[in-house]
Amino acid sequence: MLLATTAIAVSFATPVLAQTGADAANSQRGEQGATRPFNIPAQSLSSVVGAFGRQSGLQVTLATPAAGNVRTNAVTGSFTVREALSRLLAGTGVNFRIAGNGRAVVIGTGQSTVDLSAAEGTTVLETITLTGKTGRNSIAGSGYQGTPDWVYETPASVSVVGREAIQSAGVRNTRDVFNRVSGVYAGEGNGSFPTVSPNVRGLQESGRVVVSIDGARQNAQRGATFGGTASYTASAGQGYVDVAFIRAVEIEKITNARSGNAGSLGGKVEFRTVSADDLIAAGENKGGEVNVSRGTNGYDFQGSVLGAVRSPDGPLSFVAGYSRTIMDEYKIGTKGEARSTALTMKDLLGRDGWSTFFKGEGDFGDVKASLSWMHQQNDFVHGSYNVMDRESVRNDSVVAKLDWDPESELIDFKSSLWLNDNMTHELRAARTGGVAGSAGYATETNLDMGLRSFGVSVENTSRAATPVGELSLNYGVEAFRDIASSVATSSAIEKNPSYASSYTAFSPAGRRDVASLFFNGELEPADWITLSGGVRYDWSRLKGRTTYYNQATVATGSNRTVGSVDSYLTYVSQYLPATYSRVYAICMTGVFGGRTFTAAQRASSCNTLNNIWPATKGEIINGQWRDAGTTYFGTTYSTEYPSYDVEIDHTYSAWLPSATIELKPVDWFRPYVSYSQSLRPPTILEAFFAGARPGDSPGYEYAPNQALRAEKATTYEIGANMSFDGVLLDDDSIRFKMAAFRREVKDYIALGYLVTNQVLDRTYTSFVNLDGTTYMRGLEFEGNYDARSFWIGGSATFLKTEWPEKTQVFSNGTTTTTGEIVAWPGDVAPKAKLTLDGGMRFFDEKFSLGARLNHVTPTQSRTLDTEGNLREVTDPYTTVDLYGSYAFNDKATLRFAVNNLTDRKYIPAASAYTAPGRTFIATMNVKF
Repeated sequence: MLLATTAIAVSFATPVLAQTGADAANSQRGEQGATRPFNIPAQSLSSVVGAFGRQSGLQVTLATPAAGNVRTNAVTGSFTVREALSRLLAGTGVNFRIAGNGRAVVIGTGQSTVDLSAAEGTTVLETITLTGKTGRNSIAGSGYQGTPDWVYETPASVSVVGREAIQSAGVRNTRDVFNRVSGVYAGEGNGSFPTVSPNVRGLQESGRVVVSIDGARQNAQRGATFGGTASYTASAGQGYVDVAFIRAVEIEKITNARSGNAGSLGGKVEFRTVSADDLIAAGENKGGEVNVSRGTNGYDFQGSVLGAVRSPDGPLSFVAGYSRTIMDEYKIGTKGEARSTALTMKDLLGRDGWSTFFKGEGDFGDVKASLSWMHQQNDFVHGSYNVMDRESVRNDSVVAKLDWDPESELIDFKSSLWLNDNMTHELRAARTGGVAGSAGYATETNLDMGLRSFGVSVENTSRAATPVGELSLNYGVEAFRDIASSVATSSAIEKNPSYASSYTAFSPAGRRDVASLFFNGELEPADWITLSGGVRYDWSRLKGRTTYYNQATVATGSNRTVGSVDSYLTYVSQYLPATYSRVYAICMTGVFGGRTFTAAQRASSCNTLNNIWPATKGEIINGQWRDAGTTYFGTTYSTEYPSYDVEIDHTYSAWLPSATIELKPVDWFRPYVSYSQSLRPPTILEAFFAGARPGDSPGYEYAPNQALRAEKATTYEIGANMSFDGVLLDDDSIRFKMAAFRREVKDYIALGYLVTNQVLDRTYTSFVNLDGTTYMRGLEFEGNYDARSFWIGGSATFLKTEWPEKTQVFSNGTTTTTGEIVAWPGDVAPKAKLTLDGGMRFFDEKFSLGARLNHVTPTQSRTLDTEGNLREVTDPYTTVDLYGSYAFNDKATLRFAVNNLTDRKYIPAASAYTAPGRTFIATMNVKF
């Protein structure tokens, strides 16, 4: 067995580059054998990964996060990479291997007690997973909220929330994981909805920020925002993600010429699912974990079980899991005078959901494959005033991946094929009419809305040593299709099919195709500078048919001129007897109803009775008086709803460049500047929008905009990463990331007014482009100091937005729109969000206790107040959270959290719904 292991290790450690020849192979061996200075203090393994990577110049991955707390040795002096690693890990039971043709190091825990690291040309091959040449598989480190070190080595605005941070926070909803990330807001649409629609740097909804699970896009949209300040006026992202199966959330706040950015305007949020390596301890072939959470204030139950097995001698591993969530109605906070929605909207209702997860993985050496499936079922209620609607949502995400990473600098191939199928069934309760301006509906209505998305991505990375420096090229293609369906049924719709358009307006049927070719490169001409840049070509197509209506009053019958047949005196005496009796009595007696009238009043009444009424001529027609000489329509009047079919077949395309310059003047400081362009085509909702607010009548309020243009953004960013180890203590560390950005968005899409060529005398509400440029500027900071016995960190976000005051103006020759803005997709994110996080560890770090202070300024509207500033629609708030954990042993950990400790009453940022009051949550995690 030892000989076999050694043989395999030699085969991995020996560079074999058929494409580049023996000279390149010898060069790689020489690079590995060259000595370089190291100055790494003794510290935890999770902290040492980043330090060793920076000082060695290699990509270093900790493939087994459970080994992150292992204490390593100090390394000071000049050594080869292999010598330094051997000294660093001596006596720890942790081994390593050098992969990626000498450019990457994978560190993991193995059972072998035989140290082969001193043998020339060999490294120990452990039973761990090589994660590629990017080092991004690591999810834990010494950064803010446990952010891995690769984030502080990436010249871009990237944030990561790892599994440990998610579990420690005690989240009620998936979207809560964004609350403490700089530049990101939860963007919740309803207190009971388990949906995810993050706001990144002021951009939200309609695919402006891509949300995906392992690359499977969550593209479902709902136009109605379910009550609040913007009911039926905005897009609402309907991404569903169960965090029980998530190992990390990666947030990129700027687009680039790489996979996953097609159709994105301002970045992406990717939820990465757990794998067998996250559950199986080193040297074992099976493992798993159970999480059980209970709490107060409607936090009834959240629990999950995950298990994994790996074939002892084969390449296969499997993961399966089940999750259950039961949330009841919660109570809002009682402290403070902040405004609240609790009395006017049923936003505090609960939900009931369950999910399953399966993943199969195969590690065949150079080739790796995986197939995963996450199934989610969520049932919940929502409503306003005295009505409640019920929703049942099914979401299936299936992802197949195939990677090929041979011992060649020219090939690092990755591919993905994915499907996301979302189906929502809504049972809308009967309304009596007039709700939010709708026509009302006396019977229950069923609404079935579906969005099926499927796509593919293929990319490769090639690396080469050139006379001007190390060069890597990444290139590929990605494409996806969205197919939307929408069906409304009720007894009223069965009799009048055109009524369905009033229910399907905010979830119309249609098709959207998006494809992208991308190419980017990275050149390191010297140790202190890295240049990167690329270009992507985005193309999209919207295709389908939609129908809109008009409302018209129609008169039928013949017209004629009224003759002098009758006198008005005859009409009053026959059809208005009370009036006739009053005038007659006053004229004849001067007394009526117990009141005596003056002589002048008697004279006036007599003049009316004897002169005016007899002299007024006309006709009495159907009991109504008609003056002589006027036109009488001898007809009845009816309301009709003529319909107009619209065929939509639009394409959008653009070349989108991006570039970054990173400087490394010293080991701990890495400033950068970047530039990128992005394009977001309209969604199916925006392109096929037609109908009206829910009600039993044909939808004649909204019409599609056939001239709708894609949004295009240009983003400038300057930032810096800073990493320090051994600052005040041997094993302390500082991680800091900051960025300033400016984004210019042209043709931003919002709701406004439109005229059509078919209907000349009225305007419709539609999605239209703003007339002018939208500006977003901001500053973001994330940092952490970790001394092992205590930590202190935080994040800060400062955001300023400027919006055009008018939309594009339309005219059909008869009617011209005003350019007024009807509504926006959500409110404006607050100007500032601050989080301070700190805590201490006790008893050899078995027990930790932390606290968080959060301060957020008001959410803003895009309308201006009397002083010309954006109007504030919520109040500022400050909340305090406590959290902690106690590890009984390696297998059992108790976590607890007290969210909103001071029971503050507040409406969260970018939300229209009051947040829960004080909530205590306890979670038991048991590994097996």
